[in-house]
Amino acid sequence: GQHLILWSADGVARPYSLASVPGLDPWLEFHIDCRGRGAFADFARELKIGDAVRLGELRGGALHYDPEWHERPLLLMASGTGLAPLYGVLREALRQGHAAPIRLCHVADDAEGHYLRKELLALTEEHPQLRLEFIVAAELPAFLAQFRLVERRSIALVCAHPARVEAFAKCLYLAGLPRTQVFADVFVSANEQGE
Repeated sequence: GQHLILWSADGVARPYSLASVPGLDPWLEFHIDCRGRGAFADFARELKIGDAVRLGELRGGALHYDPEWHERPLLLMASGTGLAPLYGVLREALRQGHAAPIRLCHVADDAEGHYLRKELLALTEEHPQLRLEFIVAAELPAFLAQFRLVERRSIALVCAHPARVEAFAKCLYLAGLPRTQVFADVFVSANEQGE
């Protein structure tokens, strides 16, 4: 869940969350949505193996795995590439032997948008405490309306654009999860920042 700044060749900087797990992966992994136009997306779309990308440090990121959560259910809710930091958090939790249930919910515009489906399904084969829910955006209102907590002691980690984070947070509040047990990272696209 930690952020790093990525710089394009012409000086455009964007913060991205790490999807990789330090100490487990020998690389840094970022998930960048390059489907739309944008100063950094256009640069990233043209990258080839061997190209250099400048990194800068940005401290922070609300999404991390705390070993003290070992016996508490984890609820990971993401939309689009908001899955990136939660993928790292999930893998770290599993690496540390998280004992309680883990529920990961990923919202995408369409079925093809669940870009880590294969990798996540492979994790369920090794970790029976992991439950996955792949939600298409059109079905999100029904999913949120029917949402129930497994346990009030759950810890929720949420990452999405502002409207989805708000929808997830409202759903969790109505389901009875205390706000102090909800941690969120909101991502804002360059278009939303007025660029």
